[in-house]
Amino acid sequence: MRNIHNKKRILACISMLLCFATMLSCTEWDEYKKYTKDGEIVYTGRFDTAVVFPGKERVRLWGLLTPDPKIVKCKILWGTTDSVIYDINTAESGNVFDQTFSVTEGTKSFTIYTYDADGNSSVAVTSTGNSYGARYRNTLYNRKIKSIDYDTDTTTIYWDIIDKMLGPVQMEIRYKAITGDTVVITPATQSTSILKGLQYQTEGFTYRTVFKPLPVKENVVCIDTFCTTYSSKGVPTFVEKELDRSLFKAASLTGDANAQGGSGGVVGMWDGKAQGDYGGTNFTDIGSGQSSPQMVTFNLGLKAKLSKITIYPFKEWYGYYDFSTLHQFEIWGSSTPSSSGALDGSWTLLTSAVLAKPSGQGSRSETAADVAAAIAGFTFDLDTNAPKVKYIRIRCLQNKEGFYNSNNEAFFSVAEVRLYGLLPQ
Repeated sequence: MRNIHNKKRILACISMLLCFATMLSCTEWDEYKKYTKDGEIVYTGRFDTAVVFPGKERVRLWGLLTPDPKIVKCKILWGTTDSVIYDINTAESGNVFDQTFSVTEGTKSFTIYTYDADGNSSVAVTSTGNSYGARYRNTLYNRKIKSIDYDTDTTTIYWDIIDKMLGPVQMEIRYKAITGDTVVITPATQSTSILKGLQYQTEGFTYRTVFKPLPVKENVVCIDTFCTTYSSKGVPTFVEKELDRSLFKAASLTGDANAQGGSGGVVGMWDGKAQGDYGGTNFTDIGSGQSSPQMVTFNLGLKAKLSKITIYPFKEWYGYYDFSTLHQFEIWGSSTPSSSGALDGSWTLLTSAVLAKPSGQGSRSETAADVAAAIAGFTFDLDTNAPKVKYIRIRCLQNKEGFYNSNNEAFFSVAEVRLYGLLPQ
């Protein structure tokens, strides 16, 4: 009897649990029905890919749609109130979306929905992009001109460095050539522009720089470029100025003397190290096998009508007028040296000179005036009737020791050199 009673109690408990579970199930189902009382939720196909390309107060949105033929519209939102809507005809465009629209400057987050004909939307897709405007343009500047080499047939502009982070693309130069109006476009990666046929005696030129913002994401390139306003260079007025030594280059033509081991070589003549540094001077080799008289050649980087040269002697162990210092020497110039390196008709003698110690005292005896003169440098006039030159050759006939040395080789040293000529103001 007791077992039967216990079984009844167990069955009663099970029945109560089942009733409770049924009540819970009904409650959950009722809750669900509140959200589906208007029918099943339908989502339209969305963007699989969305890329925003920056532009000039606009952006280009390119994307790939899921293959859903029901898609008929696209809505793009950004900011708090800005939006655009486009009709979509996948039968014509396939699954590609490509539209450009106006956007104020700044970085924006774009939210994209697609819709079917019944107004059912897709799940939101977001993409970030930039629009460039006045703030970006105000950071841009026209590339500066370092120097100009005016010549009858070809004028060369030497550009200064420019900040690559601004996205410089090219320089555009406009001028009137003999053949008519001309535009020269030079990539910003280059440091020179060549203007052929510029009649610089009567005509100037204008120029501007073109920029494109650097991609903030790989391959997301700006769709627009930005240009500075044109700057102008009028008809040049020529005045005596120092040539830009940063344009100088070693030439090392056949017949030039080799550098003495440990010296700076030809480039040591414009490295700014004039005081007692063998690595900062040109010191020709005293070994055998050198040509005589010894010569060195360098490229000015442009053609110019020269007026004078200043030479700074190297300070040897016993002073500025000892041993290897130039004494008797020649300065030659050429616009296009002979390929053989010979001192032939392609060269013009610009001066023959003597570097004299002010006190006139012998070797290894220097007055304060002698030292001051060496530090200030010795300036020699050059033949202003000579044609323009691009190459300079220093030819030592005798050094301060008064010799071709025992091997009949007039080795010599020059700490620094400066050239002056008629250059555009």
